[in-house]
Amino acid sequence: MRHAGGRLLFTSVIKQNIMKHTFFTCALILFATVLFAQNNSSDEMAIQKVIQQQGEARNKYDWKTLSSYFTDDGILINPVGMIWKGRTEIFTNLKLLSACCLEPTSSKSDVKNIRFLTTDIAIVYIEETLIANKDFGVPFHQYKKGETEYNWKTDVFIKKNNEWKIASRQVTLINQIVSPHNSSDKN
Repeated sequence: MRHAGGRLLFTSVIKQNIMKHTFFTCALILFATVLFAQNNSSDEMAIQKVIQQQGEARNKYDWKTLSSYFTDDGILINPVGMIWKGRTEIFTNLKLLSACCLEPTSSKSDVKNIRFLTTDIAIVYIEETLIANKDFGVPFHQYKKGETEYNWKTDVFIKKNNEWKIASRQVTLINQIVSPHNSSDKN
């Protein structure tokens, strides 16, 4: 009997320890989740600020500032499929295309979704509206003042040294025949 009682006492102590560990583990997970959620909101605001500052730089045709929001080895794939590698190449190509294709337009960005893959990596979906500020032409199209086009920007942001930068951006023209732009709530 004494042996059976000892086993019951031992089993009871084990169960209590398991319950305590389970409780503390759940409390730790809950605390970490709340902490991550709070951190996400400040990180979302920081990412939103980068996008807003980039938009301001773009509309001032300040390509140096705009490209500074990319990582040193960042990649930009433009709407016609050209790939620019590195902050310097991004700056050089934006400057090169400025007079013909960028300066005749202004841009407005609308962040549609920010999805955190980790605490320091986020995918951001942005709808961009481009407005022709004057009549101008590019190969295969003549734009009239006020004409609009829409793009999706898919950005991969990374956080280093407590600063969010764009590691990669893919810009995709929204074809108005295949996918007409009806409102800005497309997701």
